[in-house]
Amino acid sequence: MTAPAPKFLRTFALDRRYFAAFLVFQGAVVAGSIFVFEFLPALLIGALCVAFFVAGLLLKPWIIVPILLLTTGLDSTGRLFGESGPSKEIFLLTGFHLAFGMMVLGLAANICLRQRVHFPDFEIKVPLFLFLASIAVSLTYTPNQPEATVSFLRICALVLFTYMVQITLDSRRAVSAVLWSLVVLTIAGSVMGAYQVITGQFHLPAKVITALGGNVPRATGAFHNPNIFASFVMSGVLPLLAVLLNYRQPIGQRALFALSVVIGFGGLLASFSRSSWVSTLAGVLVILWLSGKLRYFFIGVFAFILLVLGLKEFVPYAEYIFERLASIFTLFDEFGSTGRASSTARIYLVMASLDMFADHPFLGTGWRSFPVIFSQYAPPGYPHWTLVKEPHTIVTAVLGELGIVGFAAFVWFVGKTFFLSLGRLQQMQDSYLRAVAIGLIATFVAFQVNQTFNGDLPSNMFWFCIGMLFAVQRLDADARAP
Repeated sequence: MTAPAPKFLRTFALDRRYFAAFLVFQGAVVAGSIFVFEFLPALLIGALCVAFFVAGLLLKPWIIVPILLLTTGLDSTGRLFGESGPSKEIFLLTGFHLAFGMMVLGLAANICLRQRVHFPDFEIKVPLFLFLASIAVSLTYTPNQPEATVSFLRICALVLFTYMVQITLDSRRAVSAVLWSLVVLTIAGSVMGAYQVITGQFHLPAKVITALGGNVPRATGAFHNPNIFASFVMSGVLPLLAVLLNYRQPIGQRALFALSVVIGFGGLLASFSRSSWVSTLAGVLVILWLSGKLRYFFIGVFAFILLVLGLKEFVPYAEYIFERLASIFTLFDEFGSTGRASSTARIYLVMASLDMFADHPFLGTGWRSFPVIFSQYAPPGYPHWTLVKEPHTIVTAVLGELGIVGFAAFVWFVGKTFFLSLGRLQQMQDSYLRAVAIGLIATFVAFQVNQTFNGDLPSNMFWFCIGMLFAVQRLDADARAP
């Protein structure tokens, strides 16, 4: 007599009805692809992949994060709506907006399925609330409507995005997914930028390059501005460099991280963005300081200068890189000259913001008012031919547009984020999460330096790094909790 099958095998025994239904389904797909629609199998596979993705998003909302980073990196090429028509330059629908919507729905569904009632504290909520409140009040008197309202709503969404990132990145696996996404995107963006410089095929219009003081095509990647492209690459290079210096990885992983960092530095050079060069240098300095390896900073700077000098004779545009680098230190000596129009304009923009603050010290001139009223405050000698009327220094722009009230809230937000993170870094015990936190603190500082020269406050990567920084700190604290 045959022995009965074990219970666990009987549990997974294939029912003949399901097998017959499977055969019928396959036959229908084959018949449909022959007689109805030849791409039916591909369509069904695509639908199946979407179904699996949606199911995974409900269970693990962090799987949307790599898509958020990808759609941020696409920027110009990922714009779906708003390039023309009444909403031009006011609202642009991009792939990031769609991914952000999926993140909101996925996280909300996950919270309902898990019946979650406890959430991490959003510790910078008070200064951020005051900052947003000062913007909201200024909407009643700003001369630049509806752009100011759209900008306000965008920053509100980015603050929500920051907190959702803090909630979503709930495991080391999620943190690793972010880092590996940065590896891929940093390499892809930097290679694309280098290709643009070599071939002259880039997204930025020639007149804007001239306005920015460039003599050669500046790499923009998939962005509309070389400075924003460079800040995106910077936000990938710094966290990866911090992990390289502070956490022992398998050789293969270290090689990929190192390759991404090296190629990322190449992408930064291809952008010819002095502001991003300086801010990245500041970020590297912070990483070495927090890693206890500050002595390597001066060695690295000296090696970089030697490298640029050596490449001047062999690599196209290397001489221009050297000139752009040297111009950082000759700003005041050559202030006002045609070759320093970009730097000169930035100083005049700061002066205009300070004059706006002097006239409206308490509440400022109103959010996003600078482009409208700048002509009233443009100092004598301002190079109007540069076509630049945007504030390129966030601190002074906030001071002029929101007055001392909004400025105090903004400084409180920046100071609390930095010092709170710095204090918690000393308590972190997980070497991997600590290395990531060092990179994110450095990225935050680098963005502060970058925003001294560029007015990109609503940067997706800036707010993402803040949310991830608090998420990493929470993961380490949870691991230490008894």
